Amino acid sequence: MPQGWQAWGARPGTEIEMTSDNHTHNRELQRDARAWAAFTGTTYNAALRQMSSPVAQGFLGERVSARQLIAVLDDHELIGAHDGDPILGEGGYLSELPWSFNGKTDFIELALITDMLRMLMPASDATAPEVSSYSLKHTAEWFLRPHCSYVSNGRLIWAAAAVGLRVAAPDDAGLNLLIGVSERGHDYVRRMVGPGQTRPHADHYRPDGYAHLQTELAKAAAGDPTTARWVQSTLVDEAAPFHDWLILQVGRDDVVGDLAGDYAAGIRVSHHRIARTPDELLAIFHEIPHSPEAYDSVVSAIAEWMTTVPSAVPVRTEQTGGDAHGHEGWGAGAGTVARYEYLCPCGDGRIIEEHDNVPGFREHDVQIDCDRCRAEWRFVDGRGVRDWGLEPVAGSTTA
Repeated sequence: MPQGWQAWGARPGTEIEMTSDNHTHNRELQRDARAWAAFTGTTYNAALRQMSSPVAQGFLGERVSARQLIAVLDDHELIGAHDGDPILGEGGYLSELPWSFNGKTDFIELALITDMLRMLMPASDATAPEVSSYSLKHTAEWFLRPHCSYVSNGRLIWAAAAVGLRVAAPDDAGLNLLIGVSERGHDYVRRMVGPGQTRPHADHYRPDGYAHLQTELAKAAAGDPTTARWVQSTLVDEAAPFHDWLILQVGRDDVVGDLAGDYAAGIRVSHHRIARTPDELLAIFHEIPHSPEAYDSVVSAIAEWMTTVPSAVPVRTEQTGGDAHGHEGWGAGAGTVARYEYLCPCGDGRIIEEHDNVPGFREHDVQIDCDRCRAEWRFVDGRGVRDWGLEPVAGSTTA
């Protein structure tokens, strides 16, 4: 059974219909088909089939134009021939290897490469090109399979220039150029799809269009219809004051500075997520291997944070269990008994919250069931049992 984009060609009615409702769009397809046929030496009908393919219409943006792709090879500041000898070839920058077109999938594959590169668009147009085209070409192959089994270095550079990414030649350029994609986003995608890669443990560098493009490519590979075009998410600058403060401590010559440096490094390589609050930093340490000394540094950092920011919210740990049930009472009527358990800050014990709502025995209590945490943490004064919060004990957390 045909796979990938070929499955579309085997199903009647999946190509874009030539009706008056999309006359302008069809006219653009026809112009592109004529240009691509002349450029690649294929037939007009073969080129039009590629222009009309559902997977060449742009999953993450407008359909890439064949005429635009062709123009880039002549007009682009760095890789354009400017009516002279070709600058870009199949092998890359200044490659003498001529382009090879099969007349069936060449344009479709370029369109898919542009979609993958759109996924990696940087947040700012001023992002300096730092990712090698050779590294990107392999990422494209892994991400776009089974639609593209091979992506040449030259086609990757070609698509990057066509989609408007910054392209630069390093001092020792050779065949490879530097492409201005999001370096962190590329690293995330490469580690997610590349063979033998260590998968990220957090998603803060996942490109916005990653899930949508993967989903649509999977549908196309199965021969299923694709959905509506992707709508880019609105970026929301979520407040993370504790994270911001901790990052500022990097470089200090003490235990908090060491912790901040390790934390920042973990963020860079997606080893763990961002800790927006002290609670989240403790949760991260419950999830990853760490030394007792590292945990002591966490307590010291939280103590300093809460001293520096008096309005800081007290720490609440993760709930691990709970139960509430009816009780027949002790002669004065029935009631309920509830017990909830939470991790203690160090993770080796529990915080136990209990509520006896039985007539004559109405009691509410919360306690730390961990010798170490009882010595290092205390409940914040003035809060109810159900609203308990913790803070480090003054003096025991100073480094």
